Amino acid sequence: MRANLRTLRHLILTQGIPHSPTPLPPQDLRCRIWKLLLGVYKTSADEYVALVSKGPSPVFDKIKNDAFRTLMGDKGFGKVVEEGMLVRVLNAFAWRAKDYPTSRLINLQFSYVQGMNVLAAPFLYIMPELDAFYTFATFIHHTCPLYVQPALEGVHCGIKLLDKCLLIADPTLHAYLKSKNLDPVMYAFPSVMTFSACTPPLHEVLRLWDFLLSYGVHMNIICIVAQLVLIRSEILKSASPMKVLRTFPKLDAKKVIGTCMKLIELIPDSLYDLLVRHVFGMYYLLRYSF
Repeated sequence: MRANLRTLRHLILTQGIPHSPTPLPPQDLRCRIWKLLLGVYKTSADEYVALVSKGPSPVFDKIKNDAFRTLMGDKGFGKVVEEGMLVRVLNAFAWRAKDYPTSRLINLQFSYVQGMNVLAAPFLYIMPELDAFYTFATFIHHTCPLYVQPALEGVHCGIKLLDKCLLIADPTLHAYLKSKNLDPVMYAFPSVMTFSACTPPLHEVLRLWDFLLSYGVHMNIICIVAQLVLIRSEILKSASPMKVLRTFPKLDAKKVIGTCMKLIELIPDSLYDLLVRHVFGMYYLLRYSF
């Protein structure tokens, strides 16, 4: 299985998931691949129905307030994913999270937090609701638990790491943004928090997530740096670069991934190790590493 997964990851990097007609429709194929990459092999309709049947959770109002705004700029998303589907998945997750065992090393708390609606959106777009619930829950609990803690510790660590990566990747661009008093938290917070799912179009987000789920969601930090490097000329020419950075250009996953792979070679092993760790553990070690 490990050898097959390595082959699968390499194919995703070099060829991508097919978008032309295949024995499986493209979305069905992506659904199966994402579940394999995240290790989702079992689902339980009985458990999910029981969670939905519990009714509104203590965070139901927060979920409702965020759900209708999810990916509003993408017309195709609303045609596939009804608001009720998103609300059910997030509300069921909140009920299930109340009984989720905490880590022995870090006292992790799981519930609905800001941005989680956007993280659930790609799963619901390509999967049936039951598969989306379990794949999303696995993603949250095992892939990026520090990103969904009440204080968003992982997100803030990611922003600090982005600053360090940008300094190494493009010192000139980094210095220019600093001269304008622009910290990454001002322009990159949504992209870090949502693993770039907030940057349209959605079909390019799916391609980027193919890569992130294959090689680690920590790579999103370098992908954001890649997006900055790709528009560096426009930023450097602007007297007010925040006007440029307020809305990132439309996502081009292939170009971003290609630039990301070049930038990785510049990242020291010690910094890359922190990138890997910051999404899922060792927060207290990370906190004292800056």
